[in-house]
Amino acid sequence: MQLYYGGEYRLVCGGKIQRRRLEILKVLDVQLGGRGAYAELHKSWSKEELCKKVRVTGWGCDLGLKKTLVTFIGTNDYKETIYQNSEISIKTKYFPVVAALFAFPERILVAQTPEASAKHWESLRGELLERGLPEPEELPIFSGETTAELWEIFRRIVAAVEKGDEVVFDITHAFRTIPLISFLSVAYLKFVRGIDITGLYYGAYEARDIEKNISPVFDLTGFCELLDWIVGVNAFVKYGGAQELGTLLQRAQKVKKLSGDTGPCELNNFGQLISDISDALLTVRPFEVLEKTAKLEKYRAGTGSRHQLENDIKNWAPPFGMLLDQLLNDFLPFSGDGDHIKESNLYRQLDMIRWYVKRQYIPQALSLMRELVVSEQLRREGGLAGGLKIKVREEVSGRLNSRYRKGDKTALGRLWSRLPDLRNDVDHAGWREGSRSAKTILRQTKECLEILEEYLRYPAKGPLDEENMESENLQSHSENRELKVLISALGMSPGLLYTAIKKVEPGFLLVLTSQEAATSLEEILVQAGYTGRYDVIIVADPHTGFDRVPEMLAEVKQCLTGLPRHHLYINLTGGTTCLQYIISHVGKVLPDTCTAVTTVAMIDRRPAAEQRANPYVPGEMVVVEGVES
Repeated sequence: MQLYYGGEYRLVCGGKIQRRRLEILKVLDVQLGGRGAYAELHKSWSKEELCKKVRVTGWGCDLGLKKTLVTFIGTNDYKETIYQNSEISIKTKYFPVVAALFAFPERILVAQTPEASAKHWESLRGELLERGLPEPEELPIFSGETTAELWEIFRRIVAAVEKGDEVVFDITHAFRTIPLISFLSVAYLKFVRGIDITGLYYGAYEARDIEKNISPVFDLTGFCELLDWIVGVNAFVKYGGAQELGTLLQRAQKVKKLSGDTGPCELNNFGQLISDISDALLTVRPFEVLEKTAKLEKYRAGTGSRHQLENDIKNWAPPFGMLLDQLLNDFLPFSGDGDHIKESNLYRQLDMIRWYVKRQYIPQALSLMRELVVSEQLRREGGLAGGLKIKVREEVSGRLNSRYRKGDKTALGRLWSRLPDLRNDVDHAGWREGSRSAKTILRQTKECLEILEEYLRYPAKGPLDEENMESENLQSHSENRELKVLISALGMSPGLLYTAIKKVEPGFLLVLTSQEAATSLEEILVQAGYTGRYDVIIVADPHTGFDRVPEMLAEVKQCLTGLPRHHLYINLTGGTTCLQYIISHVGKVLPDTCTAVTTVAMIDRRPAAEQRANPYVPGEMVVVEGVES
């Protein structure tokens, strides 16, 4: 059912329901005795009488609603035409009259220059009142010929629009840049004073049907929501917060449902999921982040859920389309599960710390950094099984404190000599003597992250006793030490990486793989007896992601940068063609600390069926280029 403006007001079944108009009629229905009496209005009232009746009933007060129409009038010689769309058909030369009848405002602000006022004000005001609309208010403005005049227009609109107003904009008769400046002014107020922009209309006289003298009315209201999207996009791009975007996606699904489309939709699920991930990151819930981001896997390219989501975005949330892949690339590196004893989850937490530091979430970064050091020490001492017990963690912290007091100069010693006090300084909010400045905290947090990354590169294992401390100190200061580094792709066949680890015996391993194949990495490492440090780079599209090669190589360089002097082994075998292509170009991004490069290939001469049945049998290594150390 909808309200149709023709020669008179009529209720017509079908079409979109205009909430406010329906509520107005319900109020009138109550005052007329109920029982749907409003459905008979068209038999007894003209449109002017209905407007007057609406004003007399005080529906705005009854409904707790307040709407202001901001419209414009210029100095043109406006011609009479029939402004028409699917909901209205009104003959007038002033589109502000159409906008007012369409919006039912309580206030009408007519922005006009002195010249426009002299030419049209009395005539426009008379027609508005004749049709039973509220007494319009003049809003004097300049013509906007200078920057100073444009700022004055801004100030006057800001002063005229009241806090909490629901604003409808008509930009039909505005002059030059004035409608843009005015709309941006109210957009500014939307976030400062809580103003809600619920309408944006344009009467296209220039596009009229000349024979019938019918001019189309363009309802641009949907674009007002772009303001909300701009805020949501800014929050995500700058600060990584997806709560606002999640809310907008959930709202879009509600709009879809209200339209009558009850088909499957992924907007609500996806919106809720990214909101939950943002909340978990903000409150430093790493295991919740791991679990929630794992659920994003079903939205990777090529999946049914991704296809449905893309269609939903295209039809109901177009502004989000350009952000989808960026958001997935931002969050998916955290994908794991809530099992705290899995070593691979520790390195996902390192990714979270990098994410925090990049966006200057310093308290979160320092808190997780400190816990990650304790967890890594537990891993090196035999496992994470007791990692959730406070007593166990306090014991590790105590040993770390003891080690720091003995002047340990390893990466761990340098890190622990700074990190606890820095975190405490931040947590105590400056309520301590000698508290650091904000700039110092930012700088030292970045320095702690660099030392943490250095610490995690070394495959140390064993309890924190004096013997191990001395051995590790000597090792870290040895000028002749050269680390073996293996970089390899991993596909769905684990045997090639297994062979590469067994043959090269690296001290540091870097694996490029897909999210699906990465699930087998922990088993491969166990089978190979590898206890060293490793990093994993997830390639979102391992089959056709050639356009992201520069980005992947930049990640490779970041992982290798900061390693001590090392000999790099590049394994050309394993994974998809795309992964192998990335691996083959690693030589272009090597850091200065790389002293030698050997390119190798792994070969398993057994039948394919036998390889699948028992992948963990060492094959052969062929040196393609370079020499073995």
